[in-house]
Amino acid sequence: MIENKKTQKSLITKSKLLSAVEKVLTEKGFTELKVLPICEASNVDKKLIYFHFGDLEGLLTEFLRRNDFWLSKLEIPNEMNKEAVKDILTQQFSSIYDSDLLKQLLVWELSEGNETLKKIARDREDIGNKIIDDFIGQQDFKTDVPPLLALIVSGIYYLTIHSSTNGSTFCGIDMNTEADRTRVLNTIKGLIDQIE
Repeated sequence: MIENKKTQKSLITKSKLLSAVEKVLTEKGFTELKVLPICEASNVDKKLIYFHFGDLEGLLTEFLRRNDFWLSKLEIPNEMNKEAVKDILTQQFSSIYDSDLLKQLLVWELSEGNETLKKIARDREDIGNKIIDDFIGQQDFKTDVPPLLALIVSGIYYLTIHSSTNGSTFCGIDMNTEADRTRVLNTIKGLIDQIE
């Protein structure tokens, strides 16, 4: 009985700290992801960061793993065909567009080269490479698929971040309107359909 209470209390404390990371990141930005602001946002003593996560980097690593699209939200289908790739890309587009947190995580990753972010990016790249290898391996394409997918994914990242940061158009496309988001999604699907 005592062990269950300790376990429950530990889970609550971890949850508070992870939620505080999100709060600090979305309200103040990644430059404020430090022990003191996180402890203030969680109302948890800083010793508990070290107890539960080893250090601040451990807490941030756990937070990133739980919130990264490729590492936590993506369900990879068994058969990697054009439809599966279109589904993955449209899910990614919608997930990032709908989440201020995912946009902040991408900006943080692009802005700061710390080891935690590099490791998450490498893990994400491994998953992406497996998807590409499976997709190419199940087809006989003449098209050089990896550069095409790299341009699509980087376009998704940029367009979703740009629209929320600047609120302006890009190449005449206003990502803040449903009509233009639909145009972009249809173009992504069309590009995948044209792979030969």
